[in-house]
Amino acid sequence: MLKGEAQIADDYSRAKVPENKTVNGLRIASIIIGIGVTLPVFFVGSEVTLALGLQKAFWVFMGVCLILSVLCGITAVIGNRTRLSTYMLLHFSFGKKGTLLINFLVAITLLGWYAVTVEIFGQALSDAFLQLLNVALPVWVGIVIGSVLMTLTSIYGFRIIERFSSIAVPLMLLFVVYVLYVATSENNMALLWQTDGNGNMSSSQAISAVVGMIILTPVLMPDYSRFARTDKDSIISVLGLTIGFPLILLAGGIPTLITGEIDIMKIMISLSLTLPALFILIFSTWTTNTANLYSTQLTLSTVFVKTKEAKLGVGASIIGTVLALLGVATYFIDFLNVSSIFIPPVSAIFIADFFFVKKQDYDLERFSELPDFDSAALISWSVACVVAYLGAYDLITFTSISFFDSFIIAFALYLILKKIFN
Repeated sequence: MLKGEAQIADDYSRAKVPENKTVNGLRIASIIIGIGVTLPVFFVGSEVTLALGLQKAFWVFMGVCLILSVLCGITAVIGNRTRLSTYMLLHFSFGKKGTLLINFLVAITLLGWYAVTVEIFGQALSDAFLQLLNVALPVWVGIVIGSVLMTLTSIYGFRIIERFSSIAVPLMLLFVVYVLYVATSENNMALLWQTDGNGNMSSSQAISAVVGMIILTPVLMPDYSRFARTDKDSIISVLGLTIGFPLILLAGGIPTLITGEIDIMKIMISLSLTLPALFILIFSTWTTNTANLYSTQLTLSTVFVKTKEAKLGVGASIIGTVLALLGVATYFIDFLNVSSIFIPPVSAIFIADFFFVKKQDYDLERFSELPDFDSAALISWSVACVVAYLGAYDLITFTSISFFDSFIIAFALYLILKKIFN
């Protein structure tokens, strides 16, 4: 779910960003907001609100986005001060070959997002065809059409559609605000606020799901913030997450409480928003998933160095399409919960390394001196993942939230092992 990632990562991915290529923080924040206006994010907002009720869901959305904004702010500053991409930063903490393991993990996560997004896209396209044209378009046809368009765009025309999408971000945000206005103005908000959820997931599971949805953003934030002019601009860029994501999640959740429907296009149809929803949601999801696929192929290219990027992109698209046809979205919340276990230690380790081990000194001139594998990083990451996984199934009680478990353990253990090994 990384709209804007491909546009930025395609430039200076292995070198520092020149000062004359930097931009203000609001421009980067608009990209971050654009990340969120996509069908899976509305879906998570719907699922969590339906399970917890509006009051608890609201605090989950606000709390998670605020905490991850703090984390994003830290990694954004790292990106701004080093002017390096996440791909390069990870070399300093995980080693030149150890980084490939993390890249492969990120690629799998991005591929999972691609599969889920193209499946929800297919369902939304089918609903829109039925409502607007009275044509029963099979969901699998919508999935295949969406995947082909996204793949072709990723290979041949990504830059054009990406630039257009950055212009469309204000329209997307206005759409989100308008959905909230329509939903709240025609219903008793006091009553909705007190409505209980159906209990399909606990608060800790809901937190893990929302964390899993957003957690790649802090890890990959340096890819954006390395283009920020100053530390202040890098912090401003995080407002896209702090403000934008809770609004988008609520725009998915509140209409679900009103209609009892999780399918976003059916919700928009019931609110008489079919045409604007078709344009905004379909287009934004198309561009976002194009970026997912593009980022997947870029990440895989660092692992499979002898294979052309286009071939990797087509191969990833085929795998993602097959997963979508098999109904991978059914396991979307489980996928997010797993992401909340395996991804947080990555950011914990490179934050600890940059500020406390290397003392903010990442010198590319000494890049060749880096080890192939950093034992402290790989051990810390592995232990944190295992402990968080066991905690998620209540086999070990730590904080009861897998994100905190994996982050805290990786951060502390990495610093301890660095002292021991040194």
